[in-house]
Amino acid sequence: MFWYILLILILIATAVLMLRIRIRVVWGNGNKLLFLGIGRSGSELDFINKKGRICLFNVKIKEFSLEKEIEKEKKEPDKPKAKKPPKPKKYRSIKDTLSVFPVLIKELFSYLKNILSSLIIEEMEADIEGGFDSPHLTGQVFGYYQAALAAVPGVMNRIHYYPDWTGESLIATAKATVALPLYKLVWRTIVLLWRLPLRDIYKLAIGTNIRRT
Repeated sequence: MFWYILLILILIATAVLMLRIRIRVVWGNGNKLLFLGIGRSGSELDFINKKGRICLFNVKIKEFSLEKEIEKEKKEPDKPKAKKPPKPKKYRSIKDTLSVFPVLIKELFSYLKNILSSLIIEEMEADIEGGFDSPHLTGQVFGYYQAALAAVPGVMNRIHYYPDWTGESLIATAKATVALPLYKLVWRTIVLLWRLPLRDIYKLAIGTNIRRT
């Protein structure tokens, strides 16, 4: 019985880890939508109709007004905070900080780089029509677009720019969906925590009552 339960738990965990954290943006043609969630479940904000929706497996289960949420935050008075006794001043060694800081920056940069490289562009389509007051500026932007199109055609082929030589204008429509597999996020985070000097970081975070250099 125990092994059956363990197997079921492993299968559930595997299925969850295979899901993707997804961000979807739709802008233009009367739509301004932002979706953030895991798989097909999450929150969708509709900035045109000032409404938000919470979806579970792509089925709407709750709807709320964005305007009411904003007004509620504005109307709520600031609660008076009770005065707390001053905490003893903490000191942090400059030497320890300098020894930890480079490692922290290096590992965080590597972590962000790996996360960005793991992103999957599921959908990207944009149509931009615009120009500037001066035709030569419009020509420069169009030239940059052509250069980017030649450099990274896989991405820029999804973005279409139509220069407006008659004057200053901007009309844009875009659809983009970016996803990150959950298992990659979990794995990269575990690797980051393994590489970081967590004990030294914790000591610096809490500080000490004794001043050291």
